Amino acid sequence: MKKTLVSIILIFSLILLFSGCESSKESPTSSELTEVTISGMVIWAQTGEPLEGATIKITDGDTLTGTVTNSQGSYSTVFKIDRDKDLILIASKGGFLPDTVTVFATKDNPSLEVPVFQLEADTSAGDIPSNSGNAASFFLLEQSTESIGVKESGALENAEIIFEVRDSNGVPIDLDHAVTVNFKFGAHPGGGEYLYPTSVKTNTLGRATVVLNSGTIAGVVQIVAEINAPGGTIRSKPVLITIYGGLPYEGLFNVASSQINYPALGVLGYQIEFVAYVGDKYSNPVRPGTAVYFSTNSGIINGGALTDHLGVAKVLLFTEGNPVDSVYGPGFFTVSAFTADENYNTIKTQTLRLLSGSPIISVEPTSFDLPNGGSQSFNFTVKDINGNPMSSSQIIQVKATGGTVDVSGDTQIKMPDVAFGYTSFSFSLYDSDPGKDSLAFSRIEILSSGPNGRESVEIFGSTR
Repeated sequence: MKKTLVSIILIFSLILLFSGCESSKESPTSSELTEVTISGMVIWAQTGEPLEGATIKITDGDTLTGTVTNSQGSYSTVFKIDRDKDLILIASKGGFLPDTVTVFATKDNPSLEVPVFQLEADTSAGDIPSNSGNAASFFLLEQSTESIGVKESGALENAEIIFEVRDSNGVPIDLDHAVTVNFKFGAHPGGGEYLYPTSVKTNTLGRATVVLNSGTIAGVVQIVAEINAPGGTIRSKPVLITIYGGLPYEGLFNVASSQINYPALGVLGYQIEFVAYVGDKYSNPVRPGTAVYFSTNSGIINGGALTDHLGVAKVLLFTEGNPVDSVYGPGFFTVSAFTADENYNTIKTQTLRLLSGSPIISVEPTSFDLPNGGSQSFNFTVKDINGNPMSSSQIIQVKATGGTVDVSGDTQIKMPDVAFGYTSFSFSLYDSDPGKDSLAFSRIEILSSGPNGRESVEIFGSTR
């Protein structure tokens, strides 16, 4: 029994001795620690100004050391590590919110540059952390939006603008240097838009806020902030905000193309651009991006388009060649445009267009025998196969040759852009020299030429 007890004690002693040896091997000595120089900078996030006297604490979880920043906001200190590890750095200063960063230190790198600490001002106490000078300039701190809608447009109707007043060093002014900021318009559309408030005193952060409220007219607004300082007026640069139009209004919704009559009867794929003009109830262009849907009873047309800043939406139509409208007949077709108004109703507008073909000329009478000093009247028509007028710029001419004759009436016509009428004409043939009595053979030519093509008719007769 005694031998057994002695053996147990001996074994336990050997274990303790071995453990002690192993422990002594793992415990670091001063010669095994590596010095890592840790350096960085602390600045004021709002202004970029270096912060002097900020405290820097560094820990690996077991060891804690610290330092403070100099007048340049910089710091540098040594931290000893026994192995590669994460280090936690905490930067703090009175009047600012602390910040924390984690860096990885290695024994192979004796110098470690830490990312710049950017401390935010702690405004919970209502004070700026450092004293400022007098107001010297404006800084546009925040603008809630770059565009709003006109009154009752369904879009956002106001915008908030926050100016920050700074001293000559770029530091926001404190309460001791607070000033009254006045707000006014530069350019503006004059539709009842207004600013609120028109003046306000800067707060503890040197800030002044104004709200733009839209009126009934779209356009560009310039907002200017001013301070009446002892040395003269301090003025901000104009802040630009666009007021866009509202939702479509049926009375200001139209669709059109550049011509009424196109010389394209029988042409497949002839391109015509159609444009929808969309306004709101205040006669402004609707808000950009308003959707317009298009349809036609002939050909192929782009299904939809979005309005631009002028309230214009454009699409292309490709003709099918021979349209027939149920109301107006062969050659005619319609294009319709659709959108939605402020009451969620679909509104529609429509336009009528014509495709005209080659000229066909007929004249009555078809001959003449003009006595000395006499005259004779003629009626003639120029129209296409469907009985429709020629297109814009088609020329119609009547000329007489041979003998002492001339013509008057509809003898030189440049066709206007029309869809109806302008197919029936008349002229007179007369003896231009009644004192001369002699038999002659004369000729009348009726000629139509231009975009619709060329066609002519001749009438022969005698004059005395």
